[in-house]
Amino acid sequence: MLNLDMILKVTWLVTTVGFAVLLSDYLILRQQQCTEDTTERPPKPPELDHVQQGSSVWCYGDNNTNRMCKFSNLCFSPQYQQFVFFHGEQTVTHGIHNRFQPALVDLSSVPDHNTQYFQYVDLPASALTDFKKVKIYPGTSLIFNRFNPDNLMHVFHDDLLPIYSTLRQITASDLGPFNLNSRLVIMEGWRPGEFVDLYQMFSTEDPIFKQDLLDSGELACFTNAYVGLSKATTWYQYGFKVPQGPKENITVTGKEIRQFTDFVYVRLGIENISLTETKYIVLFSRRLNRLIVNEVDVTIALAREFDMRVITLSMESHTVPQQIAVIRKASMLVGMHGSFLTLAMFLPPGAVVVELFPYAVNPEHYAPYRTLASLPGMELTYAAWRNTEQQNTITYPYNPWDLGGLAHLDTAEQDAILRSTEVPRHLCCRNPEWLFRIYQDTVVDIPSFLKTVNTAMKDAEANKQGTCGTSTCEEHYEKIYPGQIVDVTCQTVRLSDGHVGLQLSWQPPWNLQYLNAKDTGYEVWIQEQGKASYMPWILPFTSHVFSEGIEAGHDYNVWVRCIVNGTVVGPFADAVQCVLKVHEPQK
Repeated sequence: MLNLDMILKVTWLVTTVGFAVLLSDYLILRQQQCTEDTTERPPKPPELDHVQQGSSVWCYGDNNTNRMCKFSNLCFSPQYQQFVFFHGEQTVTHGIHNRFQPALVDLSSVPDHNTQYFQYVDLPASALTDFKKVKIYPGTSLIFNRFNPDNLMHVFHDDLLPIYSTLRQITASDLGPFNLNSRLVIMEGWRPGEFVDLYQMFSTEDPIFKQDLLDSGELACFTNAYVGLSKATTWYQYGFKVPQGPKENITVTGKEIRQFTDFVYVRLGIENISLTETKYIVLFSRRLNRLIVNEVDVTIALAREFDMRVITLSMESHTVPQQIAVIRKASMLVGMHGSFLTLAMFLPPGAVVVELFPYAVNPEHYAPYRTLASLPGMELTYAAWRNTEQQNTITYPYNPWDLGGLAHLDTAEQDAILRSTEVPRHLCCRNPEWLFRIYQDTVVDIPSFLKTVNTAMKDAEANKQGTCGTSTCEEHYEKIYPGQIVDVTCQTVRLSDGHVGLQLSWQPPWNLQYLNAKDTGYEVWIQEQGKASYMPWILPFTSHVFSEGIEAGHDYNVWVRCIVNGTVVGPFADAVQCVLKVHEPQK
């Protein structure tokens, strides 16, 4: 039988053991917490606080084809492979209209191509905490797609020139026209490719590719990002909606192309490479397809006809910088139609470009290099030679379809292509007749080829002398516009027949002395007050008495502007109100 003392002792023992167990559990838990607390954690990037305040965007332009956007804290999720825009307290969205019609921005310089659209996913800033790994990319980033990084024409026309133009716009400062501290972020997903070194010209940092972001597994946030490329320097469209040809409203000039090539010389170290020869011809040799079968004969014929050395270049034997170093001093560049001819932009002013075309391929329908050579200020002479003899072509109907093969077509379509003497105009990019003909090999007819080259050389010499040969040529000059005319005065004068006239006088624009003004004229508009119509005049002088339609006692509005060289039109000066007084008859 238990007494009170025994009960108290048992109770004390149970309580003591229980407390000891609880204390032991507490100490173990506390030790674990202390161990966790002492584990070294990566420091929180100070920029992350800025990201948590939200993303922002400022866009300028009417639609995706002409719009450029600047982002603050634009992020990319490797898990979802999408850009992310965090909406927070400090978010600004400017110029975001027609965002999905069809896209906010084109990621490449090729307009409105459905593989080049840029979009982002909206998230609240609070969702940032769900991303366990975040990497901040400070500084300026240019985010874009390469259009076709394996083709030299596309590399220069669609990527490198637009990158140069875009970076000049967004990085120009009082330190210079170009900042090499920007970062290129290339998002189309292709491998870096054989021309990746050319993209490294623009930055002291290596480009970041989409695969780099995917491999990191981290949410990538760009503190200051520009999306898309300027289209101002492109001159050609590839036939996605209408057959290929020069694009409408070309704005790029030879001056801008030459500024880019000078940049390339410096960045690739080509400016320090000098050749002892002053005159030579470059012949581009293709080694895989679209061959010049009698290339040796063509080389010998050029050397004999023009008494110049012929240097043969190829993609297999020379790097692009090596080719540029040779081309920049050449007198002539000759090659079969192909992307290599885009390097004609590196030819010196006064040089000749001769492009060869296989049988049934009309040079007028495929003109990216003709267009390049004819840009105002390039000062290149272009000529095209076309094989018109079917017996001088070698075809490959059993090639794969993408190399011009016909085996995948039915017999009737194959026969029609084989009988055709000219590829009809077509859209990009899988026309079987175009592919069949462009992958032919060609035996060049030497006499007709030399005739074409001789004509081009004569035209080049005529262009140097300021006169035109048999090809179309035009004097190009950069348009520097005259300013407003000044000191417009008007007064009433009595004419010999008793009528009154309006005498107008003015002074030329003050910047006229700095213009290459071979011809200067003035456009005058005279409008009677209260009427909608006006009388226009073109005059070669700065003072004139107007009598036609002028009546005493009437008031007139007058506008005057300067025109230089017939086409360069300056702004109108502010309207001047002229009151024609009624003269008293002489006694």
